[in-house]
Amino acid sequence: MSRILLVGAGHTHIELARRSAEFVADGCEIVLVNPYRSHPYSGMGPGLLAGTYSLADVMLPAASLVEQGGGRFVAGSVAGLDPERNRIELEGGETIDYDVVSFNLGSEPVADTSGDHVYPVKPINTLALLRHAIEQRSLTAPTIRVGVIGGGPGGVELAANSAHLLDALRVAEPRIDLYTSDNPLAGVRGVREAYVERRLHAAGVRIHRGRRTKPAEVDADFVLVAPGIRPPGVTKRLGLPLSEDGGILIDRYLRSIAYPNVFAVGDCATYADGPLDRVGVYAVRMQLLLAHNLRRSIRPAGGGEGVLKPFTATHKYLAGFNLGFGRGLLYRGRWTLRGRPAFRLKDRIDRGFMRRYRDALSG
Repeated sequence: MSRILLVGAGHTHIELARRSAEFVADGCEIVLVNPYRSHPYSGMGPGLLAGTYSLADVMLPAASLVEQGGGRFVAGSVAGLDPERNRIELEGGETIDYDVVSFNLGSEPVADTSGDHVYPVKPINTLALLRHAIEQRSLTAPTIRVGVIGGGPGGVELAANSAHLLDALRVAEPRIDLYTSDNPLAGVRGVREAYVERRLHAAGVRIHRGRRTKPAEVDADFVLVAPGIRPPGVTKRLGLPLSEDGGILIDRYLRSIAYPNVFAVGDCATYADGPLDRVGVYAVRMQLLLAHNLRRSIRPAGGGEGVLKPFTATHKYLAGFNLGFGRGLLYRGRWTLRGRPAFRLKDRIDRGFMRRYRDALSG
């Protein structure tokens, strides 16, 4: 029996876990490796910090999905890969052989996140720990100071939702400082950037532009680090060709450019023909394509690359932010929606994504 090994339970692999019964019906063994049985959905992370969502609200039932379909779940983190012997090694020394393997490992912050009061934007579970720490401090401290490093989408959302949390906790003297470069806030320009800045000011966030700040330099009770993301460091231990920032270089079929039975998707991968934005939209668009290509790699109908389907990054995608206090910003091309309607639509999309996988268990 051929074995398809899925390493990581990100936006792409979660759909393959939901479809595990289809792989089993084809005579394949499907194995999902992930540190935990449930995997957080990053799109709802800022709302988790604010208290809009509970930790349970943002967790995808990865292990239960793959097991329900007849697949197998292994709790663990990849530590290395032997692509010549078709084998991965987990932290702790366990090894797993494969016929085809796919990596969907997510990303990590581009910064030093060491320190007792320093919290990175990823993993998303960290935001639940941060919220609890702030809630506990609010019981005894009239002043809470939060510093956020990074003015990109993640930093802006964390700053706004930190303000939302402190307001909900009725902190007497809240202070939120956002340290950013001179680049446009949240990566948007014109009226969109102006709206983001107005919302931050309305939430009481003080913006410090042109400041490349390290966590140790921030005078705050809690420091959130969101200066950008990069592929996780473990990719450098896989023995695969990588991009300059450590992404697994993949071809248009989502395969490693060196090993046709090694696939990679999401933030841990870099499209060799031209890097894509590291956004969840592309990972979701790759779901069905990856499922098809993995199955064809195991059961090549007629043989040759022609049975595989190429990924094409076409069409503008919907992007947006949760700006706290029940407000948001959504945009696609020239279209823009802001305020409460934007948050309601984003919330509906996010909850719909979660429902898709939770309902698969109940149905």
